[in-house]
Amino acid sequence: MFRRIDTVFLRVPNLDEAVAWYTEHLGLTERWRQPGVACLNLGETPLTLLEVKDGFRPAEEPPFNFYVQDIDAAHARLKAAGIPVDETITEEPGVRWFDFSDPYGNRLEVCWWPEQA
Repeated sequence: MFRRIDTVFLRVPNLDEAVAWYTEHLGLTERWRQPGVACLNLGETPLTLLEVKDGFRPAEEPPFNFYVQDIDAAHARLKAAGIPVDETITEEPGVRWFDFSDPYGNRLEVCWWPEQA
């Protein structure tokens, strides 16, 4: 019945600022934009930013995770850019991850596991 997850949505209070931050710091590219919504390229499943001006609440738990091939490099790059990141990378058998926050307090997660490397 379902073929894939088509997009992932994330709410932000300022769309223009958010698009600039996600493209500059995370290397995403803009696919399209309409008033109040912007779709960013991120592999097969794009990230769609929704502008919420009134009543914005940041995601307190990561709504998804970004997969990377080199988690140590990703952690170091985000930290060097001044982005709030977990101090250490958590490790459990077969998986490593850490959380970071966008400028609005949305908690996001980065993960790596060897089967995907």
